[in-house]
Amino acid sequence: MPKIIWVGNKPWGTEFPEFPMPKSARLIDRPENIFTACLPYGIIPVLFSYALIGIKWHIIGTKIIDPVFMPVGTVLGLLMIPLHEILHAVCFPKTATVYTGISMDKFAAFSVCNEPIARTRFIVMSLMPVLLGLIPLVIFIVAPSNAILSGICIPSGIIGMLSPMPDYMDVHLVCKQVPKRAMIQMSNNGFFWYTKD
Repeated sequence: MPKIIWVGNKPWGTEFPEFPMPKSARLIDRPENIFTACLPYGIIPVLFSYALIGIKWHIIGTKIIDPVFMPVGTVLGLLMIPLHEILHAVCFPKTATVYTGISMDKFAAFSVCNEPIARTRFIVMSLMPVLLGLIPLVIFIVAPSNAILSGICIPSGIIGMLSPMPDYMDVHLVCKQVPKRAMIQMSNNGFFWYTKD
């Protein structure tokens, strides 16, 4: 497992130690405003979540949910955001150092590791936090019908499916721009890719 360093609250754009990269490295074209650009990537996860909820309610024949417990599920989903970043962090090589923290100025969390990783590993690392959405939704689907459990699992599951919106976007951009077998390296100036010679 990599060395994970919690850096607490840092302004968005804080610089972290970088590693040299080949001169042939190319910048991955990403939108200037990540937060607004990633919003369309929430459509499919929301539809998927509501489809699962609809299927369960259709199977049991009733829409069972206790709205009193929905704030509990919402708070639980929000509290899992630092865990979201830890799930990114554990995917880096065991020799890596990963800096995780929050940026209250952007109401966002981050994991930064400027060591190179393979394209496939980058995709796995980016999508790993989807587990925080899938687990509550799977519990909701397979558990016996329970209004309290539904009130907790549904909002936490939806938040867990939506929190990786920037990650979904990055995976889409990498799949479009980066050749298979390429290396991806984060830097303080963006994401770069290059092939090993």
